[in-house]
Amino acid sequence: MKRDDLIHPIISGNKWRKLKEYIDFAQINASNSIISFGGAYSNHLYALAYVGNQFNIKTAGIIRGNELSINSNSYLKQMSEWGMDLHFLNRESYRKKIIPEEIETENVIVIPEGGFSKVGVLGLESLISELKNQINADFIVTAVGTGTTAIGICKYAKIKTIGILTLNNLTEIKNNSQGFDLENLLEINSNYIFGKYAKDSKTLNDFCENFYKKHNILIEPTYTGRMFYGLYDLIRSNYFPSNSKLIALHSGGIKLTH
Repeated sequence: MKRDDLIHPIISGNKWRKLKEYIDFAQINASNSIISFGGAYSNHLYALAYVGNQFNIKTAGIIRGNELSINSNSYLKQMSEWGMDLHFLNRESYRKKIIPEEIETENVIVIPEGGFSKVGVLGLESLISELKNQINADFIVTAVGTGTTAIGICKYAKIKTIGILTLNNLTEIKNNSQGFDLENLLEINSNYIFGKYAKDSKTLNDFCENFYKKHNILIEPTYTGRMFYGLYDLIRSNYFPSNSKLIALHSGGIKLTH
């Protein structure tokens, strides 16, 4: 297991790797603020709000769902307390990624939803450098949201990558993969979504709890829980050839509560 969850308690794992190039750019170019998009339980926006607070960079989060408010859950409230300016859009406006008129857009950085972009993918290069110094693996297994992490792994590692999909967005993954030379290295497995993104599942919750009891390593049911559940199931079904060396990427994340 690659313990990227140990990078930092809040901006851990792929959240930091996808953000760090943007933060460097913002500091070097004295950008006024960073804008990004996400849902009510976005790990990406949560991490961005925290890092903006720590580095004194203004941030704005555009949230899917105009029925929501700052007080809808503890994460939105915390993001606001860290200084992120939250804006709630109806789903049609959010789908079009409309930036509300009241948000200042001069001299700002706009990060796509979930941190996906060529800049975000570039942040995964350091992960692969670390891995290559540690183990020569046959497979890397990772959770997949926007696909940024999985695409970055394939691009820089040139190792067969199994992406455990966490939401029903195969078309988005295919579109995001365009323009990257992945050499057919990325395989997306959609068997472990459990119906819907972030849907509460007793099976997943029990798995995460038992995983912690056995290994003393926290995982959450939205991303890493689905990934490790899928990995265990693939191993049981003899998906991997005998004697294969596997790297399971613990990409960090927040334990979401509903």
